[in-house]
Amino acid sequence: MNKDEFCQYALDSYRPAETLFKIVPSDKLDWKPGPSFMTLGHLIHHMSSGLGSELRMLVTGNWPKPEEMEEMMKNEPSCSVQEALERLEKDKAELRAILSEVSEEDFANKIVSVPWGWKNKMERMALDFKEHFTNHKMQLFTYLKILGFAVNTNTLYFG
Repeated sequence: MNKDEFCQYALDSYRPAETLFKIVPSDKLDWKPGPSFMTLGHLIHHMSSGLGSELRMLVTGNWPKPEEMEEMMKNEPSCSVQEALERLEKDKAELRAILSEVSEEDFANKIVSVPWGWKNKMERMALDFKEHFTNHKMQLFTYLKILGFAVNTNTLYFG
């Protein structure tokens, strides 16, 4: 998969996420299915940084310090649906921008790593990041399903 194909593949996953975000009711942002889960507000905040910002950190190697990452994971901020949608739009732009700065050769072959120990070709890591986003999209879908919202396979995959 070349970087333009990956970009379109990633951008296609934003559409159903946006649809799912718009279903989240503002009075349920603090809801979560159990004590060890993210709230809806935390989940949409986490998803709204999508792929672009993390891909930039991967390409540049400019990650938060381990203690900062641990603190961020413990205290994931919450946000409103509107904020999440705005952040997602910025993330789309960031995704396009960082991919425009990477050569096809680097995307296909450059070995990159993340602070938690993974190391692989950039293309594979980008696909892993996309999978992470997809898993959270399914998490959001499940939360909405539990709450009784009329979401289905079409919502999940096509928006």
